[in-house]
Amino acid sequence: MTSTPVASAKSTTALTKTIAINTPGTYNIIARATSGTKTATQTSTITYLGQSTQTDYPGGIPQMGAKANSDGSVTFCLAAPDKSNVLIVGSWNDYDIATSLPMHYQDYNGNRYFWATVSGLAADTDYPYYYLVDGQYKVGDPYANLVLDPWNDRYISPTVFPDMPPYPSDKVNDVPLAVYNSSINDYEWKIKNFKGVDQSALVIYELLIRDFNGSEGQSLGNGTIAGVMEKLDYLKELGVNAIELLPVMEFNGNNSWGYNPNFYFAPDKAYGTPDDYRKLVDAIHERGMAVILDVVFNQSDGLHPWYRMYDIDRNPFYNGTAPHSYSVLNDWNQDNQLVQQQFKDALIYWLTSYNVDGFRFDLVKGLGSNQSYNATYNQSTNTWSGVTEDKTNAYNASRVARMKELHDAMRTVKPDAYFINEDLAGAKEENEMAEDKETNWANINNASCQFAMGWQSGSNLNRFYAPLDDNRIWGSTVSYSESHDEERMAYKCAQWGNTGIKGNVAMTMRRLGSVAAMMLMSPGAHMIWQFQEFGADETTKNGDGSNNTSPKKVVWNYLNDPDRAGLKQSYSELCAIRNGNPQMFKEGVTTVMSCDESNWANGRTIKLSNGTDELYCIVNPNISGSKAIEVPFTKDAAQYHLLSASYGVEPSLSGKSVTLPAGAYAVYGTAGMTDIEDIIDDVTPQINVYGGIGEIIIEGDYRELDIFNISGQRIHGTSGLPATIYIVIVDGTSNKVVVR
Repeated sequence: MTSTPVASAKSTTALTKTIAINTPGTYNIIARATSGTKTATQTSTITYLGQSTQTDYPGGIPQMGAKANSDGSVTFCLAAPDKSNVLIVGSWNDYDIATSLPMHYQDYNGNRYFWATVSGLAADTDYPYYYLVDGQYKVGDPYANLVLDPWNDRYISPTVFPDMPPYPSDKVNDVPLAVYNSSINDYEWKIKNFKGVDQSALVIYELLIRDFNGSEGQSLGNGTIAGVMEKLDYLKELGVNAIELLPVMEFNGNNSWGYNPNFYFAPDKAYGTPDDYRKLVDAIHERGMAVILDVVFNQSDGLHPWYRMYDIDRNPFYNGTAPHSYSVLNDWNQDNQLVQQQFKDALIYWLTSYNVDGFRFDLVKGLGSNQSYNATYNQSTNTWSGVTEDKTNAYNASRVARMKELHDAMRTVKPDAYFINEDLAGAKEENEMAEDKETNWANINNASCQFAMGWQSGSNLNRFYAPLDDNRIWGSTVSYSESHDEERMAYKCAQWGNTGIKGNVAMTMRRLGSVAAMMLMSPGAHMIWQFQEFGADETTKNGDGSNNTSPKKVVWNYLNDPDRAGLKQSYSELCAIRNGNPQMFKEGVTTVMSCDESNWANGRTIKLSNGTDELYCIVNPNISGSKAIEVPFTKDAAQYHLLSASYGVEPSLSGKSVTLPAGAYAVYGTAGMTDIEDIIDDVTPQINVYGGIGEIIIEGDYRELDIFNISGQRIHGTSGLPATIYIVIVDGTSNKVVVR
């Protein structure tokens, strides 16, 4: 290394010199002083960064993230309003800041974007990188498709994520790195055009990968995608038609519910590789079930690049404090157009690159415009005051508009994608969302728990049916008796159950089965929280009532208990009734619900009628003794046959009454109804069969195909078909298909 003297002096104790550095690079400034035989030396290192210059993004419209070009180069782009200089620092130059590429900038639509094109990147090769903003802030890429974490990746087993790109800790140690790989989104889908059931017919299984599988009977939080794959046939046999995954976008740490995201375009590595997620989606689709992702647009954790790039009092992307009462972690500024663009782009990315079928939106109450909550803004601190729960919960037109904008973005790539809001607002707001073909969570947990515990007060389960839940539009709700946010019914039964229920597992399981019957025999979409189907009973709450997000026990061994296995069988039978008789759960079916508090001593009933078909659900809510329950049958008793009943229960049908023991249910149908024993899986694991508009679609290889209408007439061809139900026999396996 050569050195160049820039100044010297004799017989002095001070020396000053101004040095002009015009070329980017790293410079060592060496000061040396000699007195007699002694010499002192001090070295200071200065890195002069290349400066960003104004040049328009290729094509004129900036596109955030990494975009491959036709000539093999890659253009990287970061939105960074109010910033002056950004360098992209990558593995392609060994993370050397001094020689890293200064990015150009373009001011577009009121925002500043920085971009740079990198050439010479090999195909199918991992290239980690980060951005250095204004020489001060090291950040990842908000649009990264894979993220390396310097703090947590070391704890991910190679069996979960083989060949994970190593974090270059000898070069960088304090920033999440984005990974560019030209093949990261390449995947050969088996099922390319999956079509699920109508949104109003969903029976969703809400699933947290972390706690769904792993070490039996332990709370380790070591569930993986591989473990979920092993249980897909179980879920298919259970009869659900959609699986909703708690958030899987790259979250902070490895042990989480996922509601603390940092990157919206990258799957979290704690559960598996990007292709593991895609294989999971494919396998779920092969079994005829849809995939719904829970997404978190209310808040992020502290490693999101846009959070790290600014002091909070001057951050254009975040509120210093929230204008609403649902503040969690770091509150997004919903009025920022880049924030909304990020959300829309993320939805499109997961719909196309991961082939998911829709989304459940967390904490929609917090997604309104800042001013819509009538709080007071302090610009100097970027904070809001005067925030109240009443203001937050009031009707909010901006939330309606916001969700429609997100829905419109989804429709550009998948018009029939599922759209579910956790809004939990009033009927006016949610019915306006329903007019946009959105559905809304309907929390029936408290009433379900009251019934399960044997308490009449507060046990109104008519609310499982949307029109009886504060006049919701038909089919506009996803109602549930349990969710990840609510306490387990079985836990409350064990703690506060009425006489004969507290401490009695058999009676508890029977009453939980009756809750399931009243829910699943109500038209509209519903949801089951994992292990609800066999009476999971570990508390989900802390002492103060807040959610306990720590790992829960993996309790598949509960199915060894006959009463719990019987509850699971009830869920399977009830789902089979829905799957085998879709004509009874569609709009226009006459529905009479008698499941409110007044229907206790004399029993509860649900009546569904469509033409000559009738379906009845009968429940004895009492805590002791058998009860002959009057049922509004329109035909002789001989015209009805038993479809399902509580485990170990044999109902007695006589005239217009059904006798049931305490806590039990029974479901009867007319002769035209399909028996659950006759219901054959709609989809084989190898072949996907489903109905479209005027057509039957068959995906997969097969040898023989026969199609019959419901009158038994053979149908030739799979297109140009009238709307009705068909029996499609593929290689000897029957499938019931609805053509719209």
